[in-house]
Amino acid sequence: MHQNRSLGIFGLLIAPFLFIGCQNTDPSPLSDHGEGLHPDINELDALKPMNEPYVAMVQHSFSEIGQDFDPFITKDGMSILYASTAQSEKSDIFLKKADGKVIEQVTHTPNASEKQPQLSPDGKSILFASDREGKWNIYETSFMNRGSRVLEVVQNGRVNEQPCYSPDGKLIAYSTWMPRKGQWYIAIMDRRTQQERIYGPGIFPKFSPDGMKILFQRPRARSPQWFSIWILDLASENVSEIVSSNEWAAVTPNWSPDSKRIIFASINKSIQSKGPYAGDDIYTIWEDGTHMVRLTNDEAPDWNPIWSSNGRVYFLSTRNGHQNIWSIKPRDMDPYHPDTIEVGPSTLDTL
Repeated sequence: MHQNRSLGIFGLLIAPFLFIGCQNTDPSPLSDHGEGLHPDINELDALKPMNEPYVAMVQHSFSEIGQDFDPFITKDGMSILYASTAQSEKSDIFLKKADGKVIEQVTHTPNASEKQPQLSPDGKSILFASDREGKWNIYETSFMNRGSRVLEVVQNGRVNEQPCYSPDGKLIAYSTWMPRKGQWYIAIMDRRTQQERIYGPGIFPKFSPDGMKILFQRPRARSPQWFSIWILDLASENVSEIVSSNEWAAVTPNWSPDSKRIIFASINKSIQSKGPYAGDDIYTIWEDGTHMVRLTNDEAPDWNPIWSSNGRVYFLSTRNGHQNIWSIKPRDMDPYHPDTIEVGPSTLDTL
């Protein structure tokens, strides 16, 4: 993806796939009729072709009007928080069981859009981005008491998006727009002191599961300005480029549960690519930049992947003609039975 120097143009470019998630500057929305799709046990063999690097592809949302986007998977892997325009042209935050039919509306702000939900490590609060005060900023509300007071978390006077909690909940990382520099920077705020620290250009910050590093994407400062994936070591403050190319972009990165691998979407890489303004396929790579593996290979765009604790990878796709939430399980997540699926209770962690 190419970098743009104005906030308006940049927002439009990254909305459909870059700001999807810890996601979207402009809602890259999705909707959900709430029906988790579980294959019949007799059909499992058909869901794990041996030439594919994954097993059991599952569709989790089924919108035909509006869109669902910015999926976040709860720590137990059983529920999905996401933003949606299925109910209104303005997006709100919703919650559903990954394998369920019931959809719960978490926020309802008729004259504003809300996106990029993140559940706190203790499961008590939700961070999200909203333009309820006229510009995008980061807010927090209770997850336990839906509809309770919404607090403005970051008060730096700038546009702020893509929030995420540190594993201990003491810090918040986010992207902040620096008007004088004309680009997004990675920022971290201490929840107790409210002290903010700016680290450098980038978007989509994600704390590693151990809280020691931050994963993010950054465009090159010279042509071609494709996005690449970087890691910031918080102790040394060194930054390392993990994935880069002169021909394609690497976007919307996320960590594996064990911090050993990174998952991301490509843009303009496959022969089915829809160009520089649409997602492409989902890939994994080790933290040292080796062993890159393509997980999906569809004519339709796939992007914004997130790795759940049960080993499933959730992502956005338009493979059915609508922007929905899907998931797969990479074969090598189970080192003992890499090409098999456990047959058992109808739960996602056994698919």
